[in-house]
Amino acid sequence: MTKKLISVWLSLTILLFSSISIYAEETVTGSFFFRDIRINGTQILNYELNNPLFLYDSTTYIPLSTGLQGALGLQCEMDWESRTLKILKTEITKNQVKDAEVASDMKDVTATVVEGVKVITYTEETSPVMEDDWDDSQATIGAPVLSAHQLDLEEFPLLMAGGVVYMPLKALTDDPNLGISIYYESYSGVYISTDPNVDAKTYWNEARSKYNKGLVSYIRKYNNSISVARAQELVALFQHEADIYGLDETLLMAVAHKESNFNVQARSRSGAAGIMQVMPRTAAGFGVTESRLYNAHTSINLGARLISGQLREYNNDMTKALSAYNQGSGSVNRGSYSTKYATRVMTQQKSLTEYLTQNGYGLGK
Repeated sequence: MTKKLISVWLSLTILLFSSISIYAEETVTGSFFFRDIRINGTQILNYELNNPLFLYDSTTYIPLSTGLQGALGLQCEMDWESRTLKILKTEITKNQVKDAEVASDMKDVTATVVEGVKVITYTEETSPVMEDDWDDSQATIGAPVLSAHQLDLEEFPLLMAGGVVYMPLKALTDDPNLGISIYYESYSGVYISTDPNVDAKTYWNEARSKYNKGLVSYIRKYNNSISVARAQELVALFQHEADIYGLDETLLMAVAHKESNFNVQARSRSGAAGIMQVMPRTAAGFGVTESRLYNAHTSINLGARLISGQLREYNNDMTKALSAYNQGSGSVNRGSYSTKYATRVMTQQKSLTEYLTQNGYGLGK
C-alpha cells in the first residue's frame, strides 16, 4: 500500500529536470564547498559529484540530485506548472554518493535564481484503525496517508545549476516532516543526520577539526596577510591534492612554505610563479599557461602532480624527488644535484608537525 501511495504521488521517481522555462532572470555565482561533508557519518567527497555543494550568500546549497536524494532518504518532484517543489521523506537508498574519481573541477558554480516556487514536504502517517463492532472480519487496517507541510525558505531562494535544483541546506532542518538536522563547523565541514533521534553533531570529528585549525594557524603564523577563511580554503586544497596524488598534505604545505611563504601571487627572479613556484615552461608541458599558475588550485595541483611523478621515478626517494622538483630531473639523473633544498623542505615538514602537536592541535587522529 505504501509503495502504491508513493508511486501515485510521484509519477516519476525523481523529476527535477524540465524543458519548461523556469522564468528565472537573475544569474548568481556560488563558491565551491571545500570542507568535509558527512551524511549519517559517511563522508561525501564534493569533488566526486557532478553537481557539487556550493556556498551562496554565506549559505550552503545542496543539490537535489539523484545520489544525494538517495543518501538523504528523500524523493523530490518539481511541478513547474504549479511551481511547487514536493519533497517526500522516504527510505535511504544510498550510503555512498560518487559520480567519478574527480567529477568537479572545484570552480565557482553559475546558477540561476528560481522565483515563486513553493516547497512542500511530505511524510507518511498511518490513519487510525477502524473496527466494526458487529463483524470483526470487516475491520480495516489503517492506511498510510501523507502529512504535508510548507517549508519556509526565509530569504534564501531556490537555485538551479547544471539542470538540478539546489536549495539552502538549512531549510531542510527543523521541518516536522523531514527530521533532518545539520551541524556546521568552519574548520571541518558540515554534518547531516537524517534520523530525528540522532543529533548531527554526533558525527562531528573533533580531532580533524583541531588538526585543520592548526594548519590554518600555521599558515597565518608565517603569512598573516592571509585571512582565516582564505587559509581554510588553502588547507582544503592541499588536502584535496594530497588525497588525489597519494601524498601528505604537510609535505605540500612545507614546499609551499619554502617556495612562496604561501603567497599565491609570488614570482621569483628566475620566473617561477604561484604558491608552488612552478616554472612556466614546466607548466606549459602540462597545458597550463603562466597566468593560471597564480590560481592556488592550479598551482597546488601542478606541484602535487610533479612531486608524485618524481617520487614514482625515483622509487619513493624523497630526497631525489624534491631535488628534481627544485633543480630538474636532469641534474638528479646526472648526479650533479644538491640535497640542500630537499633537506630544508623535509625539515620544514617536521617543524610543521611539531607545531601541531606542541600547540595541542594534534595530527587529526
